[in-house]
Amino acid sequence: LSMSTSDFSFPRKEHLKHRKLFETLYKSGKKEFKYPVMAIWTETELAEDCPIQAGFTASKRNYKSAVTRNGLKRKMREAYRTQKEPLAQMLRLKDRQIAVLFVTVKTDNTSYEVLQHKILLLLQEIEGKLQNAG
Repeated sequence: LSMSTSDFSFPRKEHLKHRKLFETLYKSGKKEFKYPVMAIWTETELAEDCPIQAGFTASKRNYKSAVTRNGLKRKMREAYRTQKEPLAQMLRLKDRQIAVLFVTVKTDNTSYEVLQHKILLLLQEIEGKLQNAG
């Protein structure tokens, strides 16, 4: 398996799971919003050797059923996994790391197509901001 082929995996080390990072994100992360998904992200040093760590949440307040929440997270994860590569590529080139958390807001339309499109826009937005920040 060569590294040059686009990588659609989402290995363990790219999962955002440190409580401290979540806290940092909620406190001081930059927010980008494309209804119904918000990305909270920050440039940071990750414990793992990877360009991005990503997390996904769907709040219990908005989605009472665990089945719905898990379904949403699954769709977001999938959309992210298939579209993260350009951003990851750029971060690798610049030797930078970010942590990002995708959060859904209350909505009735959470088809995979909608989520996929919004997550793509968010990833491009973040990429743009990072490009401009030097």
